[in-house]
Amino acid sequence: MNKNDKKFIEKIRSKIAKAMHDYQLLNDDDTIVVGVSGGKDSMALLDILANRQKSFPVKYHIVAVHIQLTDVPYHTDDKYLKSFCESRDIDFQLITDDSKIIIEGKQPCFYCAWNRRKLIFQFAADHNYQKVALGHHRDDAVETLLMNMIQHGEMSSFPVKLSMFDGAFEIIRPLIYTTNKELERYINIIGYKPLPYDCEFAPTNQREEIKEVIKQFYQINPNATKNIFKAMTNIDEKYLPGIKRKG
Repeated sequence: MNKNDKKFIEKIRSKIAKAMHDYQLLNDDDTIVVGVSGGKDSMALLDILANRQKSFPVKYHIVAVHIQLTDVPYHTDDKYLKSFCESRDIDFQLITDDSKIIIEGKQPCFYCAWNRRKLIFQFAADHNYQKVALGHHRDDAVETLLMNMIQHGEMSSFPVKLSMFDGAFEIIRPLIYTTNKELERYINIIGYKPLPYDCEFAPTNQREEIKEVIKQFYQINPNATKNIFKAMTNIDEKYLPGIKRKG
């Protein structure tokens, strides 16, 4: 690894450390359940959390969970995921589920994501684990904001930390300060090759359409997503229409 790559790796790991500090994401003796798909985001998150264990004063344990849905024609290489985890002393759990998600006339991506999330949450609750870490980054937050505004007329995205089921566990998103491009470079440097993603339903995903819209934003301002993300915590209510009066 050359000097520039080392510097970049430390920069990304520092961003995760800052997010952990800013949002108080971890406590001593937490067990973190990480949902892993084989994509760059979740695998980068695993690598960063494993590395952080070596120096972080707060001690924690990591369990990687991969959900395999039998109703979906796309499956990733779970043996490769297990090997990646074992090389970093991370426990790996494979959960197979036969829930029906391909429903005529429905968007399968929604039901696929919903079922995977539900099973990860159930796993954490069943084992009394304190945290569920998801690999969402800054660009994901911006995409979600725009999707909710366009599709639902609602200004919302997702929180960095969220208590679930009366405090049974918390969802945390340690990658929130990182970007898609940064994570692509990160996994390339550490030598991880993202597993092929050839799900036949992927082209119908609305998130992919939003990504194309955001590309146009970059033509207006290279810092577009950075500024949109900043805007979510920099709200000037005086210059907004405000909440409508009911009745």
